[in-house]
Amino acid sequence: MIVRKSDHELVGMLELRIDHWRADLGYVIAQEYWGNGYATEVTKSVVEWALMQADIFRVWATCDVENPASARVLEKAGMQREGILRRFTVHPNISDEPRDSYCYSAVKEYETTD
Repeated sequence: MIVRKSDHELVGMLELRIDHWRADLGYVIAQEYWGNGYATEVTKSVVEWALMQADIFRVWATCDVENPASARVLEKAGMQREGILRRFTVHPNISDEPRDSYCYSAVKEYETTD
């Protein structure tokens, strides 16, 4: 749950799904709270936390190609766009057919050995 610090108002939710060495995340923010930085703040914190875990090497997320605000959230959280997943996700409020999504990730840096 994403709760506003000032008054504990529920503004959205974020889910982190861990699968061995990687984790994917998804979030939703109530429309009345869009543009206030809540998604960026919580996404950045969760990405940083996940990459501090010894066994997690990759955190990734997707967003609809026609959702630039969500793409910007992922970028501000330190994730890099990797490409487009074609016909990847159905958003029933937009279309009954799968839509293209951007794929973003943040990865743990490779350790170098001398």
